[in-house]
Amino acid sequence: MEAIVNAAKCKQCGALSYPTHFYCPQCNATEFEPVPIAGEGTLLTYTRSYALPLDYDDLYLTLGIVQLDQGIRATGRLKIENPETGMRVRATVGVVRDIGGKKINGLIFVPA
Repeated sequence: MEAIVNAAKCKQCGALSYPTHFYCPQCNATEFEPVPIAGEGTLLTYTRSYALPLDYDDLYLTLGIVQLDQGIRATGRLKIENPETGMRVRATVGVVRDIGGKKINGLIFVPA
């Protein structure tokens, strides 16, 4: 089974939000349907963290905020050697962390 990460689509106004909220940020409704995050977007900003917990094998972690073409902003891991703001990226889903043998899936952005 392929892992997915969902945004929430408000059943009342159709607004997309990510992460999921208890209330719709647009109309305050409380009923949503899941919508898979997919496609491409533009890298707005990024940061690198070198102070990682002990269970990370990497020397550093690069996180980015992406404005997706589907209309939401999402934070995820960047698998890009030399990221540049404004570059086009594609949203994928994969293992972003392994905690005691439990694999945690999340958004990973790669070059488009």
